[in-house]
Amino acid sequence: MRPYSKLIVDLDGTLYCGPDPVCGAVEAMERLRSTCSILFLSNNGNHAPERLARRLRGMGFEAHADEVVCSLNLIVEAVSEIGDRLSVLVISTGDLAGALEEAGHRIVKDARADVVAVGVDLDLGYETITRALKSLLSGATLVGANADATYPTEHGPRPAAGTFVGAMRGMGFTPARMCGKPDPWAMRKAFELRGFQPDSECLLIGDRVDSDIQGAQMMGIDSALVLSGLTGRCEATVVEPLPTYVFDSISAVPGVLGVHDEEGAGA
Repeated sequence: MRPYSKLIVDLDGTLYCGPDPVCGAVEAMERLRSTCSILFLSNNGNHAPERLARRLRGMGFEAHADEVVCSLNLIVEAVSEIGDRLSVLVISTGDLAGALEEAGHRIVKDARADVVAVGVDLDLGYETITRALKSLLSGATLVGANADATYPTEHGPRPAAGTFVGAMRGMGFTPARMCGKPDPWAMRKAFELRGFQPDSECLLIGDRVDSDIQGAQMMGIDSALVLSGLTGRCEATVVEPLPTYVFDSISAVPGVLGVHDEEGAGA
């Protein structure tokens, strides 16, 4: 493997699954930090970077909010590019509404919205979909977190943002912006927010071909598929596009990169 100085690292399925870190992931990230700058890149549209960084620290990872870019803050960036002080109908539980308010936008429920922002809404019901339809028919801009169909948990896959964006598509509306991997705008914006340039020193590590590996290829950078999440070993032999590397888990990456532990021994 070539030397890399910038790692773009997925979260769910790569560093942890549910409440527990992937075996060896904490130690691997500690070693990789000794030679690499880190961008934690997540398609999580419900939790803000600060919350995701706290979650990582709670599992033993070193993580800072300014190293984290996720679908949530990319949605805020997308809405702010559309205009200032917009009214937004939020179809998402978690931190998104608060983050949009902090950026100067107004959250609405019954009034017509300028933007309909869609992530994962654990309480989604018919009335909310109807309100979204009314706003979209009146010209609101649709912004989606990402197209992921599922995300991994300790209890198995769960519906992800693509399911909820799909409800909008089913009514005939196409998002003006998709705010997660592998969307080209989202990838470029994430790199920009972290101050990364996509070049030969970048390696993206993730467990999904349809978001992580395709996202890396969108940026023209190398990719490493790990088999600790949604992609199994049999799938990895036939996936398209092919990743640059395939590993059982991120714990193998330091050794292959030649990153030594504190005693100076190779992995």
